[in-house]
Amino acid sequence: MPQLREGVPALIHRNLKIPPPPECSIEVEPKLTDLLVRMVHISDTHVSKFGHFMEHLFDKAIKEINRLDPKPDIVVHSGDLTDNGVLPDYELAFEKINSIDVRVVVAPGNHDERNYGHSLFKEIIGPMDYEERVGKTAIFVMNSPEPDRDDGRLGRRRQEFLDSRLRALPNDVVKVVVFHHHLIPVPHSGRETSVLEDAGDILEMVLDRNVDFVLMGHRHVGRALKMQSTMLINAGTVSSIRTRGRLGHSYNVIDLFSDGTVSITERNMDENKEVKKVFRAYPEVLGKGQGGG
Repeated sequence: MPQLREGVPALIHRNLKIPPPPECSIEVEPKLTDLLVRMVHISDTHVSKFGHFMEHLFDKAIKEINRLDPKPDIVVHSGDLTDNGVLPDYELAFEKINSIDVRVVVAPGNHDERNYGHSLFKEIIGPMDYEERVGKTAIFVMNSPEPDRDDGRLGRRRQEFLDSRLRALPNDVVKVVVFHHHLIPVPHSGRETSVLEDAGDILEMVLDRNVDFVLMGHRHVGRALKMQSTMLINAGTVSSIRTRGRLGHSYNVIDLFSDGTVSITERNMDENKEVKKVFRAYPEVLGKGQGGG
């Protein structure tokens, strides 16, 4: 493989000691005994009997998730459970997610609503918009796709519902919002064509309501970004053949600790390696899960 030519820019880069950004550090990680909530975030499995589904990788992810210690409180799938939205896809997908040992919540993706697939989603998987409670964590699953379109939006009705529910929550509740489409562009994922149509309104709402986590998929690329007190987290694809470059297949393990620190581990299954980011505590979450409200 050709090597970059040694030069002044490379020498300058080697000699500079640039501190990490203030919100992100890998130096001090809390103990697991202080763990407040653990979520596994998977996405874009594209389960199918007809082509682009890499079944052995989904099976591998399930085995790894079932072996996690501590076990996750919940597994969140942020959409495109199936590839074509047809009955054989849903039947196989239902079999797969039922082999996960903990509770699984699934947001619909645009592929799930192809071919009148939204009717099968509601029949086999469950509601498309709902609230799930796990201890002191409130998870809002939202349906962002529109049938037979790649674009997504939440719309006024969902915005009003979500805003009213978020405003009503006590301060000690961990707030998680899940939908398939992304709020902001994701690097290394190609030409930007399908960010949420009403992304600006949704972004303003989640920031104003101090949502702790927004979990998304769609672009097959993992990314974690902190904006004010909100973590915007995309998961890569677990088992679709449609990866980006050499980024491979991955999922996220998200740990929130009692001091507000967040640890996000992206597990790359192709290379059997992990990339961990630890975000320092932010005042808005201190004391969450410790009573009150």
